[in-house]
Amino acid sequence: MHASTATEPVEQDAAHQRRQARIGVVIDASCDVSPDFITHPDVAVIPIPIRIGSATYVDQHDADATSRYMRENANGEGVTGQSIPLDASQMSAFFLERFALEYDSVFCLTITSSRSPIHDAARHGSTLAMNAIRTSRQASGITRPFQFRVIDTRNMFAGSGIPAMALMDMLAAQMPAKDIRDALQRIIDATHTYYVPDDLGYARTRSRVRGDRSIKLLSVLLGSALNIKPIVLGRHGDTHPIGKCRGREEAWSRLFAHAEAQVRRGLYAPHLIISYARWKTCCGLKRSLSCAPPASRKACACTCCR
Repeated sequence: MHASTATEPVEQDAAHQRRQARIGVVIDASCDVSPDFITHPDVAVIPIPIRIGSATYVDQHDADATSRYMRENANGEGVTGQSIPLDASQMSAFFLERFALEYDSVFCLTITSSRSPIHDAARHGSTLAMNAIRTSRQASGITRPFQFRVIDTRNMFAGSGIPAMALMDMLAAQMPAKDIRDALQRIIDATHTYYVPDDLGYARTRSRVRGDRSIKLLSVLLGSALNIKPIVLGRHGDTHPIGKCRGREEAWSRLFAHAEAQVRRGLYAPHLIISYARWKTCCGLKRSLSCAPPASRKACACTCCR
């Protein structure tokens, strides 16, 4: 009995060294991906507390829970909601609890740092967590190295989802972790996100909450009176309008036609993400989008009604 106890740590450590390196993926709750992606056992979602009026809701990428909260508690105040990202110490605790012992490498993909403090908090949080993670692993007899990479997607919503989906492809193909970062950066550089805000007044109010005053009141009044819907390009941490349409159907049709053309030309990554707010309105247009086999051009994300 005594001899068995003495060799147990050695056997435990040997088992840890023999198992295949496990890689975790972290996204924040603003990243638009499929439900299957979210439920993958190696994926974790950074929760984002959102203050709406006097109440606070924690966004954990559950669409049903979000809709229920907005319906029951927002009292029409959703337009003024403000996200309250976790700070570095909270991020550190989140990473330590989720990844310290079961994983050897973690990739954390965040919304663009130009529009949110989540990236900086995740970067500082991972730095704080590393010493505690190494100590915890050493105490558990795990001597394999541990790496934590925080990557700025330089995009938002569906645009952040493209590199996340591409990352899962790389992991499924067993690409070495040392090669993934450069490959991801190429995907990020090639990703284009197109937005069609349905309500310019809402878009202006939301942007002003974040300190962005680029949408002028006169533009809102004229656009609303003439039923103008802009198409906005998001790329490399920036957004700017690239076209104007009369009515949502024309805007959506142009958006989907452009996306379909890019798919037919061939995408740098074989993913197209479409986010929408009103399924019944968008489903006909969504069905009109056909897909061609992926080739090698650029990644494209489409987002309407954001």
